[in-house]
Amino acid sequence: MRQALALLLLCLLLSKSAATADEITWTTLPARAQLQQDQVLIPKGKGLLFVPAMTLGNEPSYQIKHDGRLVSSASPGIGIPLDPGTYELLFGSGAISQRFSKTVPIFEGERTMMKPDWAGLVIDVLDNTRTAVNENYEILDATTGETYGLGFGIEEERGERVRTWLLKPGVYHVVRVGESFSTIRKFSVQLQPATLTQRNLIFDSGSGDFIGFYPRLVEQTQATRSLRSIISQTELSGAAQLNTSQNTGGDDRANLNFTVQIFNRTRYSTDRDFASIRVILEEGATKEEGEDLRKSIDRAEVRATYIRRLSPRFGPYLRGVVQTTLFSDDTRFASPQDIVRTLVNGSVDTLRGRDQLTIAPSLSPLTFREGVGINSQVIRSFPLNMDLRLGVGALQELVTDSFELGQVGEQRTITELESSTSTGLEVLLIMDARLSRYVNLNSEFDLLMSSRDRKDWFFTWENRLRIVLTSFINLDLVADLERNSTLDDTQGREQVLLRFSRFF
Repeated sequence: MRQALALLLLCLLLSKSAATADEITWTTLPARAQLQQDQVLIPKGKGLLFVPAMTLGNEPSYQIKHDGRLVSSASPGIGIPLDPGTYELLFGSGAISQRFSKTVPIFEGERTMMKPDWAGLVIDVLDNTRTAVNENYEILDATTGETYGLGFGIEEERGERVRTWLLKPGVYHVVRVGESFSTIRKFSVQLQPATLTQRNLIFDSGSGDFIGFYPRLVEQTQATRSLRSIISQTELSGAAQLNTSQNTGGDDRANLNFTVQIFNRTRYSTDRDFASIRVILEEGATKEEGEDLRKSIDRAEVRATYIRRLSPRFGPYLRGVVQTTLFSDDTRFASPQDIVRTLVNGSVDTLRGRDQLTIAPSLSPLTFREGVGINSQVIRSFPLNMDLRLGVGALQELVTDSFELGQVGEQRTITELESSTSTGLEVLLIMDARLSRYVNLNSEFDLLMSSRDRKDWFFTWENRLRIVLTSFINLDLVADLERNSTLDDTQGREQVLLRFSRFF
């Protein structure tokens, strides 16, 4: 029994000694463990080059040259078969001239592992609520002042992962994009050889400045990593508008418009999997002097997305959307009217003397949208980010006792709507543009092509221009277009909102 325990203790000590003190900072396995798990076979007459990865799947690739000629490009963490000989490897982030080179000999039938003496840096950009935000920064060499390029915060809705910088050991400055080397608004970090350094960069949306830079907590157990992989945030916002008018030929009038929105976003993100659930509840009403309260906005929506990451910019997706309204859609008339009603079964009757009519009850229509396909990041830059999803989609519109209001001459008419189902090719384009320091434009175009006839194509196009005034006050300009199976023509909706927000 004692011999067995001693043998077990010896194995544990050997496994720990396989990783150096620097490799403990990595989010991957130690270098030798990566080499042992690499499944790339060595072809006859060749050798194998292995460059270990400090992080999973988001490090810049390196170039392999032989006699000054480019042989291949590869990503760390995967073995590369090569002919025997001496090769030059070009590593690092930044411009080509800023990369550093390594020379490595390859022998037939042998695995050669590069021992990393470069440094890794991962920066998470967070806001005051510790939520990842799509904000940008710049990395400068503290000695020369030269820039190594722009870093990006992640956009959670796209399943992105934080970029890993590979740099020469030394001291670097992190600044806002466009800040000079001499600015006092900078954060410094010292990078050590073969060490992965992780930092949180805190962005203040009110001032537009970075206000914090501190070490990221290193998760010690798988349970802790799983817990930190799940993030949920709720935003409660509202807007109000009061209009008054003084009429010399009539009575003074006033009207009040207000909206309330509850937005919850919950995401699960690992190195290979990304899942997001977004819940939106938006309600608005209008009250004019002398008239009843009427709803102006009524929207309840749940969006779920899953992405399997095959690479930092490419992978299959699966998504689903449920949309409906919480309150009935009522129409009021200035005076009682006779309304001709046409039902789905073809029967026609007349509703006499109606001054109010329910066009659709609550929870109608109930819209379901599903899609599966490929997600890709088309553009990833400081001023513009764009994702494109191509796949197969389906749309179901379930309606109950719902009607379309019309008019023939002076006669009011209503026609009963039917439930519908459509399937076809879907295209989803997601874009966000940073027009200035305080102005962002977000756009999402969702198209379902159910046949070759363009009249059968259904789409939604949502656009939101947000102007940040303070940390909790935004001016939102909203412009939406929609065409679905229950609409004969494209419908639009525009809003100008002064929005007050509170995060939980």
